[in-house]
Amino acid sequence: MFMEERQKDIVRRVNESGRILVSEIRELYQVSADCARRDLRVLESRGLLQRTHGGAIAIAPGGAFPSATYNPIDVQEPRPDYLAVARRALKHIEANEVIYITTSLVGYYMARDLPEDMPVTALVNSVTIAEALRKKMNVSVILLGGEMSHRGHCHDFYTIQMVKGIRIDKAFLSHAALSLDFGASIHDSAGVAFGRAVMESSSVNIGLYPSSKTGRHSVHSVCRMIDYDFVITDSNVSEDFLVQGRELGAVIEVADVKGEE
Repeated sequence: MFMEERQKDIVRRVNESGRILVSEIRELYQVSADCARRDLRVLESRGLLQRTHGGAIAIAPGGAFPSATYNPIDVQEPRPDYLAVARRALKHIEANEVIYITTSLVGYYMARDLPEDMPVTALVNSVTIAEALRKKMNVSVILLGGEMSHRGHCHDFYTIQMVKGIRIDKAFLSHAALSLDFGASIHDSAGVAFGRAVMESSSVNIGLYPSSKTGRHSVHSVCRMIDYDFVITDSNVSEDFLVQGRELGAVIEVADVKGEE
């Protein structure tokens, strides 16, 4: 089998099953481990899959826009990679801090699992995140308002003005994608100014990027990867992404998908 045929077949298998291991590639095509990893590097560079430790997984197209009414609470199946990142993020919260929690699914998991006895002030611009925190008696919730989108969050001029008037200890941010060259990026340009305003108001900025968001880019850049004080990802992340990100000067924590509690 020619290299092009092998790589095409690898992509087919990944799209059908959702993943493939280096050991499977070696057995299926009778090639070396180095050859298998090289195939995966080439295919990842073309945006056809995402490499992980020991193999690769399928990815959604980087330019795919979320539903106009998408809401994290609608996600029925638990996402282990998002949960791992959220739980690691919770370990960085200290009592009596003022924190910002991102509107994304990882932020929803953070809000849902924030310990009941943790006294903090939480800034949120999502009604879903606010609702997840509402009954936690030790949490003071500041809802950043403005014109609400159909996804249930605000990031317009009024929201930005509110966040500029508040000093944040730690901001937990997550956007659609994180790449080495384009940084953190999102689909909707309206969210760029808000994201930057949060970072300017915060003493510590923490990027939350499950491995499925890494090595990809969306449409509008919010910040460079090194603009975060540190980034949290999960153990399915590509080894190359870790190495190259750290070479750029980024501080990266890796949460174990299987062991993070």
